[in-house]
Order: sequence, then structure tokens, then C-alpha cells
Amino acid sequence: MTVPVGSRPAHPLHRRTLPNGLRVVLLPHWPTPRCAVSVHYGTGFRAESPGSEGIAHLVEHLMFRGSESLPDGRFYDDLHPLGGTANGTTHADYTDYFQVVPAAALEQALFREADRMRAPRFTDAELASQLVEVGREIESMRDSRLYGKLPWPGLPEVMFRSFANAHDGYGDVARLRTLTVDDCAAFFDAHYVPANAVLTIVTPHPAAAVWPLVERHFAGVPARPADPPPWIAEPPPDSDRQVRQRVPDATRTALALGYRLPDPLRELPDYVACMVLGWMTTRWRPPRSGVRASAGCGFFGPLDALAPDAFVVTAVLPDDVTPDGFVADLAAEWSGLGDPARAGAEVRRAVAELAGQHRRRHARLEERCRALGRFELLFGRAELVDDLPRLIADTSAERVSRAAAALAAAPSALLVAGPHGEGRPIRRPDFAAVGAPGRRPGRARRTAAQLGSSPGGPRQLPELGAAVPPTLTGAREISLGNGLRVIAIPDRRAELVELRLRLPLGPDGWRDPRRAAELLRVLGAHTDAARRVAAIGGEVQLAQDGQWADLSAWAPVAQLPALLRVVADVLVPGPLPEWRPLPPARPAPVAPQQRMDEALRRHWAGRTGPAPVDPSALHRRVFRPQHATLVIVGAADAEVLLAPVADVLGSWPAGPAARPAPDDPGPQLLLLREAAGDTVHLTLSGREPEVGSAEPARYLTTALLGGHTSARLAERCRRLGHADVMVARRDVLAGYRRASVRLAVPRDRIDEAVAGVRAEVAALIAEPPSQEELAAVRRYCSAQLLSAFDSPAGLADALRHTTASGRGLDWVVRRPELLRTPRPVDVSAAARDLFGALSHTVVLGDPPADFSTYRLAAVESRA
Repeated sequence: MTVPVGSRPAHPLHRRTLPNGLRVVLLPHWPTPRCAVSVHYGTGFRAESPGSEGIAHLVEHLMFRGSESLPDGRFYDDLHPLGGTANGTTHADYTDYFQVVPAAALEQALFREADRMRAPRFTDAELASQLVEVGREIESMRDSRLYGKLPWPGLPEVMFRSFANAHDGYGDVARLRTLTVDDCAAFFDAHYVPANAVLTIVTPHPAAAVWPLVERHFAGVPARPADPPPWIAEPPPDSDRQVRQRVPDATRTALALGYRLPDPLRELPDYVACMVLGWMTTRWRPPRSGVRASAGCGFFGPLDALAPDAFVVTAVLPDDVTPDGFVADLAAEWSGLGDPARAGAEVRRAVAELAGQHRRRHARLEERCRALGRFELLFGRAELVDDLPRLIADTSAERVSRAAAALAAAPSALLVAGPHGEGRPIRRPDFAAVGAPGRRPGRARRTAAQLGSSPGGPRQLPELGAAVPPTLTGAREISLGNGLRVIAIPDRRAELVELRLRLPLGPDGWRDPRRAAELLRVLGAHTDAARRVAAIGGEVQLAQDGQWADLSAWAPVAQLPALLRVVADVLVPGPLPEWRPLPPARPAPVAPQQRMDEALRRHWAGRTGPAPVDPSALHRRVFRPQHATLVIVGAADAEVLLAPVADVLGSWPAGPAARPAPDDPGPQLLLLREAAGDTVHLTLSGREPEVGSAEPARYLTTALLGGHTSARLAERCRRLGHADVMVARRDVLAGYRRASVRLAVPRDRIDEAVAGVRAEVAALIAEPPSQEELAAVRRYCSAQLLSAFDSPAGLADALRHTTASGRGLDWVVRRPELLRTPRPVDVSAAARDLFGALSHTVVLGDPPADFSTYRLAAVESRA
């Protein structure tokens, strides 16, 4: 079936195939200061042979541990200091490797991928190390989870009969330990060949600058024949299949239900209809039982595997619902979709939200690069990244009804796990009887020793290229008459708009964050915000973290006026329902530093007077436009994005004047006693002075002291052989701009650890850092900022944080340039300003009775 291709995208793709067979997909001029590189190899766990289950995943791990030019784990040595990231994943029909780095490091990223494509180095030591890592992953993802085999890898063993489709791609740890480096080398030699791979590059560079780099590093990788692809075709089942297993620790029954999906290569519109059906099934609530099911295409997501693939439904059942009853209820629900009048509204909402989610996810740099490579490798059609939202939007209720009817009538596979199963393993298919291949004969495979060297020998990692500076072209900032600060940024990577509103909770919210959280819950319910935004194809969330109240939303850019009307109702909701009694407080699963910050905020805010007694009064005190910032990032000019804001939000009335923050009370110790084992958490804080050292110097100083993996505090812990955690940071707390150091140390070393922090601060104040140390931290910080530009959503989040902290757009754009200005002496001066007087101390845990670091009057509290 021929599927029409949508209109030409704003950023067209470029393709080439090198003489060695490597396919290259290039997306140039992508508007970001970073780039992404991925390599997809056409092999995964379906390519494994009986007896070597899990080898595809093991080889993926080994590919990061060394190659001819980058041995002994050097793959990451030049990546992490630049704020870059890299990872890999193993799937049914492919294994992907991907990097995201500053644009200046594009050639280095290509070098790394080419070097391990040409000559990976597998050693006995690395194999032993990675077997431990793989074992831990299998334990955490499969063996130690209550229903760890649902839906994958358990359901395929019920659904399929061929080895390639049915076997467990994690494998058995004991059997994996029998594999040798030569076994891993043979798997690489059979499948990791240029003609079985797709190289994908998404970059701000022009195509003419990228193609020579691709040729330089990949054209010389020798062409080799690959093993034929595994035989995965098998006829659909002719009857239902069901397996019930007993899980000793389970108190409830869980199930995974599978149906064969249409082949996306031949029946893509029907496959897309199943994607819509999955969205609708996940939101289905059976009227009698209230079961919450999850449904979707594929074990790892839609369009992630070749046919045969599965439509998967999972659920945990209440005691009064049987697995057969659930399946019958699901079939009845799907049959009901045959009524177009009933299905129409649900399908319209589903296609709007699904299309928007796809656009939003693939506007992100890493996700777009990986999806382009995956779609090109599996389907020969990288353009699906942009075509799929249109295919989703064009899906009719009639097509979804036909998809539901087809699945309901088809044979299913059901895996049930719970306290009342049969206590036996899934019966493995007789692989010999269905003709599954064993280890295929063919050419002699290279050994690990032969694999790790090439005729040209080791190569030198290229130098960094020219940096691509971040830009906010066309950005505008205005202030409304009520004091609301509004920032609009054009960004056309998705046909969406991202909206972020942030405002401080103020003393009333800081004193009682549970009431602040309840206020946001009441606002969401009172205004019906989530349903209204979903109806226009977007999402909205209201949240608070003890310091700020945040509204985060996205929607199609054409729906910006409607989205703003929902926001306006949240800001001016009218009378709110009375408070309902709050349940008894229970220890919240939050990080220790959050609990310490909350205690300090409460302690300070407790001196500002009584809190409002009703939600409407608290709303008026917290939701004040004169203290709020609205960030809009969307696919339109800034003037278009700003046009409806004044009309919709200009009537938001200014609230009462904010209560002034309390004066600095001087040195304090807040002790939160808690029997929490041998580790004690501390926060050492100080108010950041308004005058003194410049912002770039303060930023670099915080990173140099304790803001990245090679910072002085981290190096001190490594040098002393301690596993202590010491992190420096700057933020805003209860109206103060604050510098702080956070520690997690054994209770018997509190004094030693704090003395070490003070010693490092004193050394930095007394002696400026070297030019080399300053250059390293400057490079790291400059590169780290660039990740904010990876997606419109990430940019909106970063701008919300930056502007709420008192910095402007100029800082976001010019930070790499500004960070070049501080001298070593400026860093020492900033260290004195920020960390020279850390006078507020919070301790969480059970310190010894005689701990003596703080000769201060302590305010003692329960954690």
C-alpha cells in the first residue's frame, strides 16, 4: 500500500550511501548549538542463536569500553568534560548508539563512532566487568521486580513459536558467563558491518561542512559481508494461547495480553489506527471494576520493530475481577467503538494528543536523531518523523473501529502472573520443530585480537572545531500593566507552543507547602484545566516544589488563545471551595536536600505572621502578577505569540503587596533528628551579597568548588578515599539568593567533612586557581548550558529557571562569551562573597551527641 507523503518539511533531509554500503542520513541547519550523532545497526536480540541469548545486549555494553584509538574506556574521556552524553540500547531488530555533544565536537563524535565500527577492542577484563553490569541490569529490570517479565520478555514466549521472536533477549546470567571475547567478536563480525548500519547526523552545520567529515572517518571502514537477517516470519496463531504463572510474593493478579499488529511496511494506516486505539484503551475505565489498563503498539513503543509485532495490554486486577472477565470487558469496550457517534469524540481527542506528543518528543535533538535512524533502518523512510503526526491526525473513527474489531476477533496471547498461578515456567517452543536456525555456517570470524586492530593503526582524536553560539533570534520581552513579565521566543522545530508560568509561593506557601499543593489541586479541579487543554491537543500541569508555583503547558500553536484562556481561569478562578481536611502527614519520598530546604523555609517564614485561612485568600497572596514570569516558546513570530497575552491575561489583578522577607537572623543551626542509619545530610548556606563579584565569576566559582564531577570538593573526596557527597550550588530560597554546600557523610566524620569544605573554600580564597583549571571549568560550564537548546520544551524550562533567578535573556545567550571574562583573581573574590560565610546550617539525621562543628544555639525539630 502506498502512503501519501506529507508536505515538504522545513528542514529537508540529505542522504548518501558510501562505497562500503554505509547509509547516511543528514539533517543540517537544525537550530541548536549542539549536534546529535547516532548509528543504528540492523541487529538485535532476534539475531541471536540458541545458546547465546543476551549476547546482543552484552556486545552493546562492550562497544563503549574500548576501541583501537580509544582503549580502556577512553570513549568518555573527552565527552563528559564537554557536557556531552552517550548511550546505546538493544532492541528486537536493531541496536543503536547515540551521542549529543556541542557542535564544536561533531568531528570528535564521528571519530568515536567510526573507530568502534572499524576496530572495537574486546578484552577479558572488560568482558568480566560488563558481565557484572549486565547481571545487575537483568536483576533490576527483570528478576527483582514483582512482575518483571510482564509484558517483556514473558509475553513473546506465549505469543510466538520461532526462536527469534519468542526467546528472552536478556538471557540467563549463568549462561552469559560461558561466553568468551571471541564469541562476542564473532557476533560483531557477523552483524556490525557498514552495509548493515545507518549513520544519522542532526546538526546546525551546513551539509557542505559535514560530508567531508563523514568521508574522512567512515569511508575507510572496510566493507564486509553480513550474515543474512534472522528468519522472523511465522504464521499468525489460529487459537488463543494462555499461560498462568504463580508469583510467590504477589498479592494481586497481573496480566499481559497480546495481539498481532498489522505490518507497518504494508499496512501503515491500520498500524497507526492501532496506535490511536492504544491511547483510548489506556484511558478506558471499566464501569464495574475501575481497572487501569495500559495499552500500546510494540513491546518498546510504536514502530520499533518489524512484523511480527504485538499490540500489548497490561493491567493489575482487583480481587473481584478475573483475567477472563477483564478480557471479555475489553472486547465489549472495543465492540462499542463500532458506534461512530460514540467513538468520534474520543478519536478526535486521541489523534490531537498523539500527534502533538509525537511532534513534541521529536523536536528534541536526541529523539529526532534516533528516530530518523530507526525509521530509515527498519522502514527505509526517515521522513516518518514528520509524516507520522499527519498520518495520526488523518485517522478516522471508522478506521479505529475496524482496528478494534479486528483485534477483538483475532486470537490472543495471555500471560497471567499472580498468587494463584500454576507455578511452572512458560513452555518454551520446540525451536527445532519450527525450523529456527542455529549458528549459521559461513566465513571464518575474526577473533577479538584480530578485531581490535586495523591496517592503519590507532588514530588521533581530532581537535574541537568552531563553536556554534546559542541564539534567541526574534525574542521579545514585555511587561503588562499589572506587572506580569512575558518573554516570547520563536521556535519552529515543532508546530507547538510551550508555556511556562512561575511565581514564588511567598511566606504563606513556604510556611505550609502541603496547603500550597492542595491549592493547586483545587485550582486544577475547579477550572477543569487538564481536560480542557487535552481537548485542544495539549497538556497542562500545576506543581509546586516548596519554593515556586509552576504552571507548565503545551498545545498546538494555533490553540495558543484557547490555552491562555485556561491559564487565565487558573489565575482568576473566582471563589474556590472550602478547604477539606488534609490527611495525616506521612514521610514524603523526597530527597534529603529538599526536606532540609523546606525546613529552613518554614523556619524563616514562621516569623512573618499567620497564614490565610481559606483557599481564595491563599490564592490571592500567592498568585500575584507583579511577581510572576510567563515564558512562551512557539512556532510563530514573537509578535504573534504575544498578541493574545495582553487581552487574556492583562485583567489579572495585582494581588496584595508581598510580605517582606525576614531580616537575616544571623548564624543558625536547624537540627532535624531522624534515625536514618549511618549517613547524615547537611546543608551549609549563606546569603549571596547583592554587590561585589560579577555574575560570570560567581557562576564559575560554584562549578569549580563543587558543581561538576572534577570539582575541588569531589576531588577531595576521591583523594581521601571517601564516598562522601559534597556539592556546591546557588539558588533562591524564601526570598534570599543563596549559596550553599550540600553534604552526605558518615555520622562519625561530620566535623572532618565540614572542616574539609571550609579548608577548600579558604584555599580558593587565598590562592587563585590556575589558568588550566579555570579553562577546564569554563569549557564545561559553557558546554553545559547548550543542552537547554536541545528542544523547545527544554528551552522553555531553562528560561523559566533563569528568569525566576533574576537573570535575563542576555545571560542565556551570551553565557559562553561572558564566562571567558573572569580572571583567576576574580574567582577567588567570588569564593569569598559566596562561600566565605556559610552561616545557616541544617542537619538531617542522627549526629553524635558530642558533634562539635557548630557552637550555635540549635532549633531542634522532627524531620
